Amino acid sequence: MPCWGRSSRTGAHRTSPGTSPVSAPVTRHALAPHSVRPPSDDSGLASEVRWRRRSNSPSLTRRLVQTLAQEPSRTKDPSPACSTTAASGNGAVRVQRHYETFWWTYAPTRETYRINYRVEEANNGQAPRFHVLLIHGFGANLLHFRKNQPVLAQEGHRVFALDLLGFGASEKPSLKSDGRNEPEHVDATCKGYSLELWRDLCLDFIREMDRRYDDSPHRWVICGNSIGGLIALMTGVMLQHRQVTTSSIVAADNPIDTMKHYPKEERQRDRLAGLVLLNCAGGLTGIRFSELSPIGAALWWLFTTIFFRSPLVYWLFERIRRPASLRQTLRQIYRNAEAITEELIEILRAPAHDDGARDVFAAVLRGDAGPTPRELLQQLSPEKQVLVLWGRDDPWTPFDRGLHPGTAFPNWVPVPTQLRLICIEDCGHCPHDDAPERVNAEMCTFLRELWLVEQDRRGQQTSDL
Repeated sequence: MPCWGRSSRTGAHRTSPGTSPVSAPVTRHALAPHSVRPPSDDSGLASEVRWRRRSNSPSLTRRLVQTLAQEPSRTKDPSPACSTTAASGNGAVRVQRHYETFWWTYAPTRETYRINYRVEEANNGQAPRFHVLLIHGFGANLLHFRKNQPVLAQEGHRVFALDLLGFGASEKPSLKSDGRNEPEHVDATCKGYSLELWRDLCLDFIREMDRRYDDSPHRWVICGNSIGGLIALMTGVMLQHRQVTTSSIVAADNPIDTMKHYPKEERQRDRLAGLVLLNCAGGLTGIRFSELSPIGAALWWLFTTIFFRSPLVYWLFERIRRPASLRQTLRQIYRNAEAITEELIEILRAPAHDDGARDVFAAVLRGDAGPTPRELLQQLSPEKQVLVLWGRDDPWTPFDRGLHPGTAFPNWVPVPTQLRLICIEDCGHCPHDDAPERVNAEMCTFLRELWLVEQDRRGQQTSDL
């Protein structure tokens, strides 16, 4: 959901969405002072990760442009502002954006980038059950999960949410994209802003968090909304095959060859426990020409050339980040008017004035659509469980129509019983924020069921010793 705006760093605020069966307090990692970027590293392990504490579908693009081409409504938003969010002297809402930082070295550009993330866990004296990773959609950021992260942590899990490179409070560098904004050092494996790049980021993030939090042999549940769902699928497909590496390590996108860079015991670990998809997108933002008729392909090429490969893309960006335009877009993809608060508006528009935000927006719109949900689901192992939650009233990624409808997902997995599809009525494109109570309840139930399976698996491993 493309939306950016003016940055504001002060004031940590979060909504606590309901109660949880586990009443343990949640540990929230404190904001630390700004840390200086480490130098780039061109060593043999090209995808080295460093951390330092510190505070779709094709219709998606077309509908976005149609929405923003209209004059925004001037009527007042009937939803009240979030009472837990502070206001400045002039009445503007302010939210905390920066939490913790790890430094990610991406081999194709030979650069190290600052990635913002947030972690919460139950402070109950016990080792966390699962590590859970929450991945946001296009234009959003980790605060889009502010209503879900503490609830999942209270269930006994260690829950991470991160800002993808180019979004939120993470760095917004120029990457190779159609020959534009190309850094000085870049090789042929760099595809610019793409699903593959974010998959590699998530894989390296998982590896680093496992190294840091070594209190028990954790397995991961990966959850994503919209394009975050595709990234979750891509990451999960790699993790399930005990591939704890990324394509950025060698020029060839061959995970088997890259395994030599990692210790033997690390290569033998299956780290994926399950997946949660929230209104999963059918692709990044582009349309695959293979899915179109010859006439449709020609029209789509003309459309993208006019809007995305010309200065008009910057006009579109300027229009999107207006509060009135953002509010109008949210009214189309949300069904709960009370969820469209001033806090949400600020969360989604805050990164727009960061350096590089405009170029990231243009690069993503010009990017490759990437793999389809069908291709990825077919690669899952039969024992991997998938929970798919879908807001029925989503105009961008429809539940029961289009090229990649939610109703088709059960037909794309190796075993139909491994995927549970739940349609959420009166809910739109972002069910975790539009209907958080329902999503939290379904996710908590799913995680409890996975934990029972995990305990049986660990018991079997112990008996085999």
